[in-house]
Amino acid sequence: MLGKPARVILAFTAVAPVSISLAYIFAARDRDWLMAILAVCVCLALGIISSWIVTAAVSKFEHLPISIKKVKSADKEVLGFFIAYALPLIFKGGSGQELGAWVLAGLMLMFVLWTTHALHVNPVLGLIGFHFYEVETQEGVTYLLITKKTINNLKAITTVIQLTEYGIVDSSIKG
Repeated sequence: MLGKPARVILAFTAVAPVSISLAYIFAARDRDWLMAILAVCVCLALGIISSWIVTAAVSKFEHLPISIKKVKSADKEVLGFFIAYALPLIFKGGSGQELGAWVLAGLMLMFVLWTTHALHVNPVLGLIGFHFYEVETQEGVTYLLITKKTINNLKAITTVIQLTEYGIVDSSIKG
């Protein structure tokens, strides 16, 4: 399984597109092109690192058999992420860009992620071809499955890598 730092990076990547909203604010309102470019680079870097974490886990971690009883798309969570990404655009007044406030919010998020079993749908990974499904095993345990496949058949996934306590990756993913 992944250590907590890698899990936190994966979770931060899920909210990384907020930095795209911030980049727009930096560029459109303040003409601060350096901060705008930096914000976009943060999003891109987190996406690349997360993709590497997932593909490296597939090649290095133990492949485990799985028998899936139920599967459903986890895409419904993307709407909540979209709203979070848009909030900085809505509240782009003078106080929305205070770096200290963003650092404090980031530290609070890191604390929550560090102390929970959270693994969420990750729209940044979705952009590079990953799909997210909520799957229930024959034993009745529910996991978030990350795969590059579109699942139309419960038997399509037979082995996985366990990323976190409740997060698994299709072992057929290639780097």
